[in-house]
Amino acid sequence: MRLVLSNRPDNVALVRQALGGLAASVGIHENLLADMKTAVSEACNNVVLHAYADEGGPLEVFVCPDAHEIAVVVCDEGTGIQPREPEPEAAMQGVGLSLIQALTEKVEFVGGADQGTEVRMTFRSERPLELSGEGAGDGAELDPPPGDTVVSASGQLVAPVLGSVIAVLAARAGFSVERLSEAQIVTDAIAAHAVDAFPGRHVHAAIDTADRRLDLRVGPLVDGGGDRLVASSAVGGLAPVLERLTDEMAIERRDGGEDLRLAIVDQR
Repeated sequence: MRLVLSNRPDNVALVRQALGGLAASVGIHENLLADMKTAVSEACNNVVLHAYADEGGPLEVFVCPDAHEIAVVVCDEGTGIQPREPEPEAAMQGVGLSLIQALTEKVEFVGGADQGTEVRMTFRSERPLELSGEGAGDGAELDPPPGDTVVSASGQLVAPVLGSVIAVLAARAGFSVERLSEAQIVTDAIAAHAVDAFPGRHVHAAIDTADRRLDLRVGPLVDGGGDRLVASSAVGGLAPVLERLTDEMAIERRDGGEDLRLAIVDQR
């Protein structure tokens, strides 16, 4: 799983939700999940508070579960300041580097002046994780589409991670409960069939938000992948879900393939 976000303070909550979706999919115990959320939140808070002097910048989170371990990397492109305790007057309070060290099996800090910082954390699961081994195609990985929030996931992680992110962003955009639920149905329809439409191992989605609006771009897909995704979302003889529950839909060509662009608007 990979998330690319801005270092806005409220995006820390989005990272936590994505971790929750991943944990539910692979069977991470709730106690270990709590430790992960605490440690990863502290690393993300450091990016929010210290990575960029004046203007904001990117916050990236990578998560890779294995049989008994979960590797998490939080990185930025900022000044390279090592993580430290936030100042007492800071709007978001950290829990301290010492707690990150206590909650992880192993932690490393990599970076230098003006080179950004990577916080590499390893968490240990006492019981085997429930990994299906499913993946997407064997082709070369291509760059995801651009957007304010970019989600990349593979196999069994696509639906829970993308669904968790969409739920947070739809709520943030002011969606009603009904329209939020429909946005998640759209996400589930994409996740159910996206694996065969992508050339590589990962499904990529970029999301932009505005007041009562989500713009979702999925890609790059293989040639014909957009039409295939739409057609496969038809259930029970009804029109495809991706047509019925979205307000705009288009397939756009770009280098390396095509993107399926969807807009979901709460018009209440």
